[in-house]
Amino acid sequence: MKMQNAACWNRLRHIVLGATALAGGAWFIDAAPGLASEVGSTGGGPMPKERQSETGAHLRRVDRAEDMIALLHEGNQMEIEGAKLALERGQAERVKNYARLLTKEHQRCDKQLMDYADQKQFDHRSFEDGKQEATDGPLERLRVRQSQNFDRAFILAMVREHGKMIDALKSTMQESRDTDLLRLLSGQLPVLEKLEKAGEAILARLPANSEG
Repeated sequence: MKMQNAACWNRLRHIVLGATALAGGAWFIDAAPGLASEVGSTGGGPMPKERQSETGAHLRRVDRAEDMIALLHEGNQMEIEGAKLALERGQAERVKNYARLLTKEHQRCDKQLMDYADQKQFDHRSFEDGKQEATDGPLERLRVRQSQNFDRAFILAMVREHGKMIDALKSTMQESRDTDLLRLLSGQLPVLEKLEKAGEAILARLPANSEG
């Protein structure tokens, strides 16, 4: 399955912008400085139509379990696809071992997400909504990476993507009042943090020959 990473993190933007409206924006600016300009662009004027609702439904997107499940599912699939590339093109054995660990852990996490989605009777087709063709995501860049520079580029990409997933997960845990969702996420957070740290440890031991 070819993941569209740009669409994945566009979904994240909508989630965190909704959380900002609930929390006044301060926590979001601290957690994600790179998107602070988007907060400022809507903070003083009328909200875009997609965020307007008489019932406030759009402002509570961060509280919707289905949005978070979709985001994490897309992230899991991207990491699994990246691991497949590493098993095919990776040079160092530690990099291939990390790819095997990624596959195992993200498949396990994704099964938990899908079991939860089934329990809540979410429509799995909604997880595909909003996807568009990605032309410059991490996977696309890795696919054209030269073999001698692949290892470091792969590990760096995986560390960055885990960081994004962790930030999104923590933000949702901070704002959500869904106890079932919080229980699920609290079990997945340590796994993502473990994988991020493992990647950082490998990155520190690889030659600094590709930072792309």
